[in-house]
Amino acid sequence: MFYSLLNLATSWKDFIEGMTGLTGDQPEVLTKVFTIISTILWVALAIVGAVGSIYAIYLGVQLSRAEDQGKRDDAKKHLITVVIAIGVTLALILVFNVFLPMLLDAFNVGESVKDGSGDTDGGTTMITPFINMIRCRI
Repeated sequence: MFYSLLNLATSWKDFIEGMTGLTGDQPEVLTKVFTIISTILWVALAIVGAVGSIYAIYLGVQLSRAEDQGKRDDAKKHLITVVIAIGVTLALILVFNVFLPMLLDAFNVGESVKDGSGDTDGGTTMITPFINMIRCRI
């Protein structure tokens, strides 16, 4: 059991390489698309983290300089909101970039199946509609 858990895809590239039913240049196109999306999300995480940290420092200074309780409470609410927003952004990007390929691989989403029996010899893939959509766009 642990062996199968360790063999899960840890990236979109690993997941796409393990997919069955892809023909021609479909694996290459999917790998490029998901690599670009993944890179954009990591860059977005860095930007959100940097801007959020700077804004959190600013709010901390505002909190320490606040003269009345109303301003202090307002800065405190904004600071809590910033921390939650950064945490949610981090969680969503990690889910998409790291955990989603693992989950899809664990549930054999990219595997070919015949009539739901779990047999992986030929048949149609569960990801065929997505592949057909990409094929229409290219």
